[in-house]
Amino acid sequence: MTQTRNTVVITGASRGIGAALVKAYTAQGAKVIAVSRSLPATPLPNVVAFAADLGTDEGIAALTRATKAHGQPIDILINNAGVQNEIDLTGPADTVQIDAEIALNLVGPIKLTLALLPFLRAPGGSVVNVTSLVSLHPKPSAPVYSATKAGLASFTRALRHQLASKAITVIDVIPPLVATEMTAGRGSGKLSPEDMAEAIVTGIARGEVQIAPGKSKLVLRLNRLFPGLIARILSNE
Repeated sequence: MTQTRNTVVITGASRGIGAALVKAYTAQGAKVIAVSRSLPATPLPNVVAFAADLGTDEGIAALTRATKAHGQPIDILINNAGVQNEIDLTGPADTVQIDAEIALNLVGPIKLTLALLPFLRAPGGSVVNVTSLVSLHPKPSAPVYSATKAGLASFTRALRHQLASKAITVIDVIPPLVATEMTAGRGSGKLSPEDMAEAIVTGIARGEVQIAPGKSKLVLRLNRLFPGLIARILSNE
């Protein structure tokens, strides 16, 4: 595939889909700003590793300053960082944990997108938000995660309308179960992080506004016809 982008910001870049995206884009010769809570032990070529907690205003401000200092427009912003906690709302809930989950999964991507918009290439840039199938129907054991992903999906659609006049593409990525730490012990037939990253890179290059590879595409189709069935399936994921 021909690389047409120059600078890519990837959050949640230290593992899973994020790490696979870093490798995919650097293999194409892109300059990657890889953001995670800690720096990698070994530097990677063409990668600017940046440590920040994007669930905090301080982390977002620090990344914004680093992006400005980079001195080049951002071609792609991929909001991939996220956390999923199982929370039983019928018992004592850890409100600190809930606040942190909302901050990283929903508030962080919104604030980071707004902060980096001045540096995003227009026309031609892309904002990519990694949501989830549980944005359609909640996973009962992860109510906060489900709510944040539903909110991020709604924000993505609204942002797409607002940035249309600037010719900036806003993309919703809806992964199936991917073999990451988050999905350990759940389900079968999972997509590898590398295959998921390839689907994202290809979809962005094609200008797709929704990227839903593998089983996700089937689930979206069936949800239009049998929403009750899909709700029951997702409740057991």
